Amino acid sequence: MCNGCTRRNFLASTMAFALAAVATEAKADIRIACATSTQSTRFQRGDMLGRSGDPAFDSALIAELRRILAVFPVNPGFKYITDNNAFSMDAAVVDGTTGTVLIGLKLVKDLLKPDQGGVSVACVLAHECAHIFQFFSKEQYYDRLDGPTQRLRELHADFLAGYYLAKRMGTAPNAMRLVEKAMIDFGDYHNADPKDHGTPGQRSAALDKGYTLSLGGMTFEDAASEGEKYVRVL
Repeated sequence: MCNGCTRRNFLASTMAFALAAVATEAKADIRIACATSTQSTRFQRGDMLGRSGDPAFDSALIAELRRILAVFPVNPGFKYITDNNAFSMDAAVVDGTTGTVLIGLKLVKDLLKPDQGGVSVACVLAHECAHIFQFFSKEQYYDRLDGPTQRLRELHADFLAGYYLAKRMGTAPNAMRLVEKAMIDFGDYHNADPKDHGTPGQRSAALDKGYTLSLGGMTFEDAASEGEKYVRVL
């Protein structure tokens, strides 16, 4: 059950979110991961919102999150921030959840502009839920994928996002091309930067590999293991 995906919890008070944000800045042991490498992981109080201002948008996002959590064995809470990025942290904000996904409104609304942009938003949300899985999996993927940069963790999250997209829409080459374009745009060539998320080609390849294995019927647990092996040789 998605304890964090009820409308009441999703649109919970900004105050609780603000307190959590202060904690992320003050506590070094809180782990944070993000969708792109270009933004800070410091969350300002003025950037935080309890709702998007568009009830239909909120409902659509909640429905997508419920679909993701039917595939991924995670139970995070979800909050909005006014940012051009999306983040995950292992600190819980919503009671009864494990970890938190912070959804950047600027990012998801920009992704919605092209045709089939909703699929790209689904990919970003799945990517962040994949980080939640990494944080809390019994295999300790977040620690195992540690390195001089964030590349292995981010590519593994891309791989699992691709796995989800195959479950969501089956064989849909046109939609996948759009999503892979978004991943290419998210890529970078800053391979010495600690925030490096992988090159455009690596991000697209990880997404595509997860998608392909999912179409082939691989279980989520086996895919997570295969994903770790795959991103290490990309």
